[in-house]
Amino acid sequence: MNTKYEDWDLSEGELFRREVQDGRYKAVDIRAAAEAAHGVLNLEAPEMNGYVVPLHSQNGEELTNEYVVWREESETIGWFDPQYRGFGGPRSKPASELSQTIIGHRMRFWVRADQSDHDFDLPTSRVSPGDTLTEDERSAFFDELVNFIERQRTATRTSNWETYSEVGLETAIKRGQAIGPFLFVAGGGQSKESRYIFQYEEEQDEDDVDLYDKGLYPKNNCILDVANSDTFPVPATILEIEDESITLQLDWDKIEETTAVRKQLQSPQTEVWISELLNPIPFERQTSAVTQVRESPSKSQLITGSRPATFQPRAFAIPDSDVDLNTYQQKALIWADAASDLLCIHGPPGTGKTRTLTSYVQHAVRNREKVLITAHSNQAVDNLIAGDSTLEAPEPDSLHEMAQDPDSRISIARVGSNTENRVVEENYLNTPHSEATVVAATTSGASKFDPNTFDVAVLDEATQASRPSAAIVLNCAEKLILAGDHKQLSPYCAGEDMQEEDTHISLFEYLMDRYGDGVSVFLRKQYRMNEEIAAFPNQRFYDGLLETADRNKEWTVDGLKPLIGVNIDGVEQRESQGNSVYNRDEAEAAAKQVKLLSNSGIHPTDIGVITMYSGQKRKIYTALSQVDSSLARGVTIDTVDSFQGGEREAIIVSFVRSNDRGNSGFLEFPEEGKRRLNVALTRARKRLVLIGNWGTLGTVATHRSVEDSCADCYQALAEHLRKRDRMLELDHP
Repeated sequence: MNTKYEDWDLSEGELFRREVQDGRYKAVDIRAAAEAAHGVLNLEAPEMNGYVVPLHSQNGEELTNEYVVWREESETIGWFDPQYRGFGGPRSKPASELSQTIIGHRMRFWVRADQSDHDFDLPTSRVSPGDTLTEDERSAFFDELVNFIERQRTATRTSNWETYSEVGLETAIKRGQAIGPFLFVAGGGQSKESRYIFQYEEEQDEDDVDLYDKGLYPKNNCILDVANSDTFPVPATILEIEDESITLQLDWDKIEETTAVRKQLQSPQTEVWISELLNPIPFERQTSAVTQVRESPSKSQLITGSRPATFQPRAFAIPDSDVDLNTYQQKALIWADAASDLLCIHGPPGTGKTRTLTSYVQHAVRNREKVLITAHSNQAVDNLIAGDSTLEAPEPDSLHEMAQDPDSRISIARVGSNTENRVVEENYLNTPHSEATVVAATTSGASKFDPNTFDVAVLDEATQASRPSAAIVLNCAEKLILAGDHKQLSPYCAGEDMQEEDTHISLFEYLMDRYGDGVSVFLRKQYRMNEEIAAFPNQRFYDGLLETADRNKEWTVDGLKPLIGVNIDGVEQRESQGNSVYNRDEAEAAAKQVKLLSNSGIHPTDIGVITMYSGQKRKIYTALSQVDSSLARGVTIDTVDSFQGGEREAIIVSFVRSNDRGNSGFLEFPEEGKRRLNVALTRARKRLVLIGNWGTLGTVATHRSVEDSCADCYQALAEHLRKRDRMLELDHP
């Protein structure tokens, strides 16, 4: 009989009847095979208190009508032994004792033990953590997460207040960060709970104003400021917004001149301006999600790495993708399908992480699973939906293209309205999420869903999502697929002193550390960079495991080497306002490199200039404007943090730091410094130029130890460049 698994009928089945002898066949992982069969069929055998496992024929993959029974709790296999106790009858044995018997032999195809169809292994059925946390340790884990959220809230508020204090009201108004003016309408009093109502003062040529569109929302902490006042700015909380009227409550505990502030606020001549200080909603959502996960025994143990993660390898249900996948991407698809709890897909730059996720989402929907797709930012969510699609042409193999197919089961609903993607806005914003098979939301936006609303959640850019943010997503679904690269930037952290803490790492990285390679798949083939550009990050950050695809192996800009370093003894300076650093010499050198690229035929929009300090952005723009004003308008100049996830034909990096103390600031942080460097090195396709004082970068700062510095990484990069005759030595630009 040649029966496929979905057609197998228990009513026609017969319990396997045979005397079983050991040692005659190749060993098979019977537990994995039994759990795979259970995952596919989920057929109970009530009379034997277990699950049915159909057997294959002795000589091939065909399913027969014979079966054995898998008892999960005792990890035993049951069958009918004609010789048992001399009379014959049902009996059972531990699965481990049957691995080389006829039973194991006839269960072998449930786990593809011979691996004839693949160049890789299927996952094991159970992956245990490196060590198990005690109940007290699990409790401390969640206490630390909640504490981390509160510290992030405080650090964010403090940072925003300091930033506003540095720029001042006039600059905040010019940048559109201060909303107003508002005039006093009613309220006041001596109580700390007193309320103040203000009315937005419209300009004559201004249409009706929506204060929500201007970024003001109830519950937000805000900054009230008045021009030319010694008692302002002051903190407040927005209580209500109605049309163009706003009700506030001041934070009197943080205000010294309370009488003067009250008097000035209630003056009819006072024009008040409002700037956002803190949106507490994301922090409240994170705290709520951490609490809910904590109260779920299964998820609590999973997120702390306190129980085995399980897989159900399905030999007869291997997913078949419409998307053309390489071997490593196909492995990720198969492992994601087999995962019962979680999978981490480690996708270095250009390895097709999004393509792999798209393929998995398509497969999950075909299996009638409801899917949540999410990421930490709106842009990353929209990229997962639409990629490079336009209103006229969907990107091939994108979820957007799949959703346009009338025969596809994929229907997409985008939660939230904060999108700048026209494709998403036109097609998916107004779809009710209850009617969609795929729901897209940011990690914060996913907080609107109840626990286990979804069969599976896909978290893209997972290494940029904090553990509390990832807890929101974990709470929404029964299964979690995370994709990211923990060798690149960690989640954003408002407090610089918190960046090196264990609590700061992503859930992706934490799970990798706890469970190891058993819960992860590594995408090894990169399609982004020239092989010479990829060589150093491959060896330094990815253990030499990355392969370069043939198509991009020799990509170059005509007449220019793909990789070059510029060693320049520039002068670093600190901004008079703020704490950023700039280096005019490096800025001028970067401008000349942009001009060289333009002369070599690269369009300005295909050139990116990465700087490690925001203060350097303006200096590079000024230097480039002096060289060619048209180039300055087209080239993207931004910090390395803003470039994560992006790519250009050519990239120029300005490291900025140049001093005789070997002080490279945050560039030298032992972990964050390496990750920031890795991002900078992996954005370029055809040409990468690295400008810096390599003596400063490669020297351990006087206030740091070797263990507390990544200067050796910069030193190794400089040696890599010089060994290949790729370092240009300049005394000045």
